[in-house]
Order: sequence, then C-alpha cells, then structure tokens
Amino acid sequence: MSKNRINRRNKIKRTSSYRGYNHYRRYSASTGSQGTGLGKAVALSFAVVAATSFVIFCCSVYIPKLVDISKKNFISAESSAESSTLSKTESSKPESKAESSKSETSKQEASKAESSKSETSKQEGKGYLDGNVFIYKNVGYESFIGTDENALKYANSLNSIASTLDSSINIYSIIVPTHSSISLDKLQKENNANEKANLQVINDNLSEKISFIDVENALKDKKSKYIYYNTDENWTSLGAYYAYKEFCKNVGLTATDFSSVEKKQIEGFLGGLISSTKTDKNKKGNTDLLKNPDTITYYNFGNDYQCGIWRTENSGEETVSFINNAVSAENARDIFCYGDVSLFKANTGKSTGKRLCIVKDSYGSELAPYFMENYDEVHIIDAKLFEGSLTGYCYNHSITDVLFINGINTANEKEQIKALSAMA
Repeated sequence: MSKNRINRRNKIKRTSSYRGYNHYRRYSASTGSQGTGLGKAVALSFAVVAATSFVIFCCSVYIPKLVDISKKNFISAESSAESSTLSKTESSKPESKAESSKSETSKQEASKAESSKSETSKQEGKGYLDGNVFIYKNVGYESFIGTDENALKYANSLNSIASTLDSSINIYSIIVPTHSSISLDKLQKENNANEKANLQVINDNLSEKISFIDVENALKDKKSKYIYYNTDENWTSLGAYYAYKEFCKNVGLTATDFSSVEKKQIEGFLGGLISSTKTDKNKKGNTDLLKNPDTITYYNFGNDYQCGIWRTENSGEETVSFINNAVSAENARDIFCYGDVSLFKANTGKSTGKRLCIVKDSYGSELAPYFMENYDEVHIIDAKLFEGSLTGYCYNHSITDVLFINGINTANEKEQIKALSAMA
C-alpha cells in the first residue's frame, strides 16, 4: 500500500466516530472494496450518519432538561425578587390615618368579641378561674389543694392528742368538704386535687379512739339551699345546722329544732374569697362576687348563758354576752363566738353532765352555738391561737367530749398540723 493511501486511511479514523469506523471496516471487509474509491465513500457516509445521529440523540435528551431547569431557576429568582420588592414597599409605606383607625377598630372589635365570648361562656354554665377561686353564676368556690402526705400528717396529729387524753373522753372528728365538692363536683373536677381520696387517707389513718362523723352526704342532700357563702369559703349557719343534726344522729344526742327561734340577719357581708381575687389591676376583687354579697343569719338565743373569752392565751378572761353585738357587715361572722379568739367558753346552765371542747378552724364558728342546748358547758379552742396543752385543759375542766372540726383545706395546712401537734 502506498504511503498516500495509508495517510488518507488514518485521516478517516481520526475524523469518524468509533461506531462509524467499525461500520467502515465491516462494510469494506464484506465487499472487498477497502482499497477502492467506492468503498471509501460508503465508509465515510456511514461515519457521518452515525456521528450525526449521536449528536441529535444527545440534543433531544439533555437540552430540554437544561432548558427546563434554567426556566425554573429564572421563575424562582424572578418570584423571589418580586416578593422582596413588595415586602420592602409595604414595610416602608407609611400607614394612613384611615388605615390606622381601621386597624384600631378591628382590635377593639376583636377584644369585644373575646369579652362577649367569655361572658357567653359564663352564661352557658362553664364558669371560670380567678386565681385559685372558681367563679360560677356569681358565686365563688374554693379550690382544693391538699396532698395525701399532709392528710396523713393531720391524722397523726389527732392521734397524738388522742393518745394523751383520758380513755373516758369521747373523741370525734369532722372534716368539712369544700363548696366545690358539694355543688360542683363534676364541673370543677379539673381544677382540684382529689378531695375524696384525701379524705379517705385521713379516715383510714385515724386512731380507733377517734370517731369520724361524715357530713358530706348530709350537705349534698341540701346543696340546692344556701349552705355555703357566696363570697367566702365557709359554710353558712344553715349548712352548719345540717352537720349538727348529723353529729347528733351519730352520737345519740337529740338535735334541737330551731325553727321556732327568732332569726336575725346581717346584710352585705363580703368574705375571704374577695380578698383572694384582688390583684394590682383589680384592687377591689372579682366583680362578679362583689355583685353577690352574703347574708349572715344567726339565732337570737343564749342571752342567759355565762360566757367568757380569752383573746390570747395570757390575755385573761373577758366576760361577754353570747351574742357579739359589736359587729358590722365587714366582720359579720364574728357574731359567732367572737370569731378568732384563743378560747371562748359558755356555761349554758343545763344539767346533762356533759361538757364539750371544740378544737376548730373557722368552720367551727357557725357550728358551735347549736351545741349549747346539748351540753352543760361548751369550750371552743382555736388551734392556731391556743398555746397550752389540750390534755391538761380537758383534765382541768372535766371535759367529756372532744370534737375536732376543720375544713379539708385547713386539715392539709402545715401551719394547722403543726399547731395541733403542739397541743398533745
């Protein structure tokens, strides 16, 4: 083969695709025309067609994808730029007075709507919390916040006292349920600890020397009546009377019927739940409670009782009348046994041979007067103010019966538990 033919063949290899060159070789071999001009022409044609097909294939597959990606990127960039421009325009655009007024009106309307919604919620019977006070139909309900640990400690404090008292003394315990558990046991369940379980802990751990008087059912049977105050956590004199009847039934006493006794009333009393709802913004307390003040009812009996009070342990005795006439609407509950004093003592002039000592929190104030018809003497001790030994006191005054009465929240208070433990 001449040198020129060899050069031309190498040139074809360099300018053709690998596929075209193979076609050229196969065709030339089959026709035996590798060395002819026709063979060279045919081989060259195959190479050109193959290369062209390959280029067309690549373009049809990859170029549309690249175009689509570029188009998306362009649209995204354009949208982002437009959004940024609008944002800058809106933020830099000053709010007109009309728009500002419209915005303020919208806020006020939203506030009114929320207030209306709240009022509707109240009217629908859902109630609401103000601090730890549950408000329902303009009545305040104390929340229960006790713990099983404190319930056990309370029971043990009574047991300690009972163990030191003479075995001839009858010892009783009353725990007063919250108004919530009596009237709103389902509605306010989510706002309270488990009151029933807490009470069970107390009862299960009381000494056999202490008789528990259950007043819960007696109160629930009368829950439609005015047995708890609207603005105070305590029960009314009517609620205390139902508990008194339950006590008498359990211990074998005859409950006195006071239906024929003259009742007196003090209007406009605002109790402790008002103070519990006072805030820096609302210095007067919950407005719904303020619209529903209480009436203090008491019986006009006992003017012939010989009574004395000791305001503190060492203050000395003051001779007083049974009815505290120096009260106003503000401190109207002090009509009952002079309120929070260390000791109140009444000699009733009866001849029953029985003397009762009541160790109480505030719930004992409304209850104590009813026992004046059943005992020769009634001694009323405030656990937090009395500093002496209950054992010594009962011995010195020939006490036959001791009654511990506390609201269930008080029974779970560390301060009350400490005071009771110190009396043993």
